[in-house]
Amino acid sequence: MQGESIHEASSLMRYISDAVGSIRDPQELFRTVTDKLRLVFEFDSAVIITFDRDRRYINVFFEMLRFELPDTVQRKKRPVAGSWIEPHLGDTTVSVMTIEGEVERYPADFPVPKMLYELGMRQVVLSPLRSGGKVIGFLNFVSKHEKSWSEDEKELLSTLSSPIAVAVSNALAYEELRQREAQTAMQLAVNNALLTIRDRSRMMLAVCEQIDRLAPCSFLGIRVMGNDGHYRVFDNFMKEPGGGFSPVLSYDHFGVSDFREMARESFSIIANPGCYSGDDFDRLARQYRLVSLVRDKLGVCSVISVALWDSPGSRAGLIISNTSRAFDDRDLQTVSLIVPQLSLALQNYLAYEEIDELRRRLEGERTWLIEEIKGSHDFEEIIGRSAPLAGVLRRVSQVAPTDATVLIQGETGTGKELFARAIHNLSPRREKMMVKVNCAVLPAALIESELFGHEKGSFTGATERRIGKFELAAGGTIFLDEIGELPIELQAKLLRVLQERELERIGGSRVIPVDVRVIAATNRDLEGEISAGRFREDLFFRLNVFPLAIPPLRERGEDIPLLAAHFASKFAREFGKLQLPFRESDLLRLQGREWRGNIRELAHLVEQAVIVSDGLSLDIASLLSPDGAAGCDRCGVKRKTMHDFSEEMLMLERELILDALDRSGGRVSGQGGAAELLEMHPKTLYSRIDKLGMRKRYS
Repeated sequence: MQGESIHEASSLMRYISDAVGSIRDPQELFRTVTDKLRLVFEFDSAVIITFDRDRRYINVFFEMLRFELPDTVQRKKRPVAGSWIEPHLGDTTVSVMTIEGEVERYPADFPVPKMLYELGMRQVVLSPLRSGGKVIGFLNFVSKHEKSWSEDEKELLSTLSSPIAVAVSNALAYEELRQREAQTAMQLAVNNALLTIRDRSRMMLAVCEQIDRLAPCSFLGIRVMGNDGHYRVFDNFMKEPGGGFSPVLSYDHFGVSDFREMARESFSIIANPGCYSGDDFDRLARQYRLVSLVRDKLGVCSVISVALWDSPGSRAGLIISNTSRAFDDRDLQTVSLIVPQLSLALQNYLAYEEIDELRRRLEGERTWLIEEIKGSHDFEEIIGRSAPLAGVLRRVSQVAPTDATVLIQGETGTGKELFARAIHNLSPRREKMMVKVNCAVLPAALIESELFGHEKGSFTGATERRIGKFELAAGGTIFLDEIGELPIELQAKLLRVLQERELERIGGSRVIPVDVRVIAATNRDLEGEISAGRFREDLFFRLNVFPLAIPPLRERGEDIPLLAAHFASKFAREFGKLQLPFRESDLLRLQGREWRGNIRELAHLVEQAVIVSDGLSLDIASLLSPDGAAGCDRCGVKRKTMHDFSEEMLMLERELILDALDRSGGRVSGQGGAAELLEMHPKTLYSRIDKLGMRKRYS
């Protein structure tokens, strides 16, 4: 012994007992006690180890080391079984061990002896710490030199270990009590968040903050997968450098092309919940590409996986990871405390979101149906018997029963939407909706939201979640009219949806499967647009699976009398007027025109004739030319007067306004209205409409 005799043990005993009673901080207490013990016994470093309640694992409770541990050493609890502590669990006296001998006894499974030996340590002394009649841990002395310990010295150390055991037992009891109080506080805080926060993302942020208080972590993920193998929820929350958590999109974060497949593979981790650190985590990284990715990209070193539920419709779990420390079973136990409440809350959230999404879908269908009812089509059915039309109808009947994507091309006014409806109505999808999106009417900033939808708060003005047209058309058909007007930056996103048959709403992380048939239409030369760099070639090939060319009206001369009679009957019913016949000469004039506006132009002309005609027949001639001769290619050409010119200008103005009103769905003012299309002030356009006698139909 150094400077003290065995007979002065009682003095040291009192000192330790006083320290135990007066020093509240456990670490300060054991540093003070260790310094005193160093005056009596020869050792270089001191370590206090304890056991868990089942005496299955060893924890380092306190250490005062005079050597540096290698960086490769993992400070984690180790199993009692197979350690050099196991043979001494029943000891009642101090044991002295030679480290070299222990290295030979524990070559690989228990690396501590070898590590100490390589650090120059040669001897370990174990003094049991007993409380309540059982060993709760050991006071360990580690020395560079082997020293012979007398029985008196062992007895003295055993005696001095008694008050140390009391202090350790008290500290463990206090820590357990503190931990339970903290866990209870966490459960209450989480319950409060689950009950009061209605937004799922904000609720999970609050849960992250509470978990981080007791089980510090750097990442938390919620996973819910349906039976179809697609994620219903893939929410991720990452700790920011300054503290606090924020939502992140993993797809964008990692920039990996097959991230979704990697994510689907990794879901099976939830089927094997547990705490993965050290070698267990390394094995997990070898088994799952996603775990290897986050280890390499983010420095993750430990993972906790917890199952939330496994129901017939879906499975769910919680993933927590860390970059700074290894998780242990206590962390897993802490996280598991909130599983019942979190599971119930998440299932309620998902049920609410499903109901809310169904409500929005029904609202969208209702809006669509109202628009369809209000909408004015040029005709209700395909009319005609010409050879060009028969050829198109034959192709319609061939493609309609399939799910092939159709690209309808034709001049303005040829009735491309009507053919799209015919394809839909003859298809197996006819019981579902055909949803129309006019890519030329919507502002570029709104097209993406219109097509794919958006989440609440995803951009300024997004005050609530919106279901996109692709989702609204689920099981049916989406008709992308004027596809050539789609901005180039959105063409890539549309291509992705067509290729992968899935989409993400703006601001969302959930991948939504898409089951729709796509029909697109354009009056543009898309191959020319490709050459000009305004349309993607790969998108063109994806749309042009089955091309359908609609012939212009000038190539369907024999169909003109049938179409004209149909429109005359339609507008007579609409305006409450007597249906009047056509003069044969007027029909010849109609068949002789170029019809640059095609069927739409013919419909507008007949509409005007129904409005202005008061005689025994429809007055087509006065609309074509004041004297009934001009415009008839077969009747010669008469010299025109200024009055003729004025009348023709009025007719042209009327046709332009009718065409703009038709494209705007009858709306004069507002975004996408006829005034905007004609680049006129709405008040000016209202005045022109009144002057031309068109006020009956438009407002």
